[in-house]
Amino acid sequence: MTTSLLQRPTPQLELLLWSRQLQKARFDEVAALRFLSNAMVSTRDAKTRELSPVGRYLMAHEGIYALCLGTIYLHGLLPREQEGSRAMALQLAFELLDMTVDDLHNMLLANRHLEAIAGLAKAHVAEHSVQDLVALGDRALDQARLVYPDCFY
Repeated sequence: MTTSLLQRPTPQLELLLWSRQLQKARFDEVAALRFLSNAMVSTRDAKTRELSPVGRYLMAHEGIYALCLGTIYLHGLLPREQEGSRAMALQLAFELLDMTVDDLHNMLLANRHLEAIAGLAKAHVAEHSVQDLVALGDRALDQARLVYPDCFY
């Protein structure tokens, strides 16, 4: 089925497919919209003050990651589950969304921080880190609305 949401892969995406960092995914409009919906819900929920800073940080990160997966999926592709695939997906989607180099740098730092605290029983995340990541999620969603307007009705 041909859809208006499915985008042609860029040369960079084709290269990553060829090098087996990405894989073809059967495209479905509902699944594409679900990625974007998950991104919006997680980013919104990350603003809920009743949750702990760590919980809000994780939620904001998951929202941004869902947006990144959705951005790649709009081209009929998804990352292969392998070492470094999460960081690669973040970087690739930020490039597709024309996010700034500073935003990409901050997102990759947040990803490393998330990896560092993932296994800790008592993790700490500063409130300003949560707010910065939530703001980054909002900017990424705004940029996605500009780049892929047909996905946001």
